Amino acid sequence: MAEWLGGILLVVIMSVLVKLTYPKQLAEEARRHKEEGEGHQHMATEIKGANWRKKLANPESRIAIAQNFTMEWMMLWKDLAAGFLIGGFLAVFVPHDVWRALFVTDESPWLKIPLNALLGPVVAMLTFVCSIGNEPLAAVLFAGGAGFGGVIAFLYADLIVIPLLDPYRRYFGWRMAAYIAVVFYLTMVLAAIVMDLIFTGAGWLPPADQHAQQQLHQFSLNYTFWLNLGFGLLAIYWF
Repeated sequence: MAEWLGGILLVVIMSVLVKLTYPKQLAEEARRHKEEGEGHQHMATEIKGANWRKKLANPESRIAIAQNFTMEWMMLWKDLAAGFLIGGFLAVFVPHDVWRALFVTDESPWLKIPLNALLGPVVAMLTFVCSIGNEPLAAVLFAGGAGFGGVIAFLYADLIVIPLLDPYRRYFGWRMAAYIAVVFYLTMVLAAIVMDLIFTGAGWLPPADQHAQQQLHQFSLNYTFWLNLGFGLLAIYWF
């Protein structure tokens, strides 16, 4: 329920904000902006074949997949590595008391809810954690005392982490990138506050798992390990 309700809130709030603040002149400036560094070019490779089975059997398919995979990986690997390293260090070395103080867990809900919503995206931006790795750190934050709205805002904020803001800047220019970041930030904060009020009022808040941090340290040969291993080998093969 939280996923679809949060998605609806994000769309509605952002639509209202953009309608109220849409900068026509800035949008036109962004359309004329020349991408810095000429960006990354994806080759438009058309694979011959009457259906997907024949296309998959075509040797050119493997070449096209490998080329696209390599381009995407070269573009993202530094950001992903930084995100996992920073998120891992925070999850392991930052005590729960720090998160409790940062997210003002002992204050009244009227102060805690908006402050947590304002702080959640900021923590996400500073930790560089993208949508691939933000769920474990979100669990750590929630177990450490962060409010539900703060955690929700943290999860939303993978849209404005620095590795994504930089392409906005390259494609559209500084001014439009700043506008996008502000609109996204306000949308996330407002949606997180509404979500917190709804779930708190309805008694739907999940209990915080006090063992979330310890669970991140465990290693086991479960289905996740084998899936990671299989797709990792497949990625090496295509690379």
